[in-house]
Amino acid sequence: MPRLRRSMLFLPGNNSRFLVRALESEADSIILDIEDAVAPQEKVNARNAVKETLSTINFNGKERAVRINGLTTQWGHDDLVAVVEGGVDLVVVPKADSDEIVRDADDIITEVERRSGRAEGSTRIMPLVETALGITNVDRTVFGSPRIDAVAFGSGDYVHSTRGQYTTDEWEFLYPRSRVLVGARAAGKMPIGTVFQNVPDMEGLYNAARRERVLGYEGKMIIHPTHISLVNDVFTPSAEEIDYARRVVEAYEESEREGRGATTVDGKLIEHLHADDARYVLDIARQAGAL
Repeated sequence: MPRLRRSMLFLPGNNSRFLVRALESEADSIILDIEDAVAPQEKVNARNAVKETLSTINFNGKERAVRINGLTTQWGHDDLVAVVEGGVDLVVVPKADSDEIVRDADDIITEVERRSGRAEGSTRIMPLVETALGITNVDRTVFGSPRIDAVAFGSGDYVHSTRGQYTTDEWEFLYPRSRVLVGARAAGKMPIGTVFQNVPDMEGLYNAARRERVLGYEGKMIIHPTHISLVNDVFTPSAEEIDYARRVVEAYEESEREGRGATTVDGKLIEHLHADDARYVLDIARQAGAL
């Protein structure tokens, strides 16, 4: 069962004060950012600070992720080397426009793992698909490396690359969200939703997270700690969902014992795929402490 990534909180990689508070939060993953959150003249210092943080700070069971600079930039290669040496769990690869970029990241990680004595394959990758080119190539990108553990949609650069416009109902994201979701699921990877940029708008955040969960996403990247609780709630099965899932599993298992291949719950047809979905809901609920 994959680890929970309901809420993946971005933090500037060079701000240790923010990290202390984030480690006390309910965020499932912490993403130390040395790309957009850091000015060009501070990127080397931020890289060194992030490596030190990974090597010395106890993350209390939270996933330790880092968004490096793109591999086509002057910083990307050295960022990747440093964070793997530091012991990162998950590398967020921005501008994942092709499977070639993911393969390049895999090659670098493999070499550093061997050289530094880390278990080969222990460093995971989350491509950030965030441009028109990235959306066009996502069906290949998701198969670019066995290290890929999750695939995320990035809306900011996507809107920039398409010259689109933001709307309150986010219908401009339906197509790219769907492409990333289907690509991730086709490859057996976890789909992660984009950040919601209007920090005070909690209703908008709820609606955005809910849209993603309805599509099939399992979590969301966030940029402010006030978003953690709401996003966790959206991506945690509710009491009603848990109750229904339990009844589906029980009914289907009873049906199997009686030699039947299908049954009904609340008047709805229940087959093996519905039972599998129900078991998945219960697994998520257990991990989230809701069961």
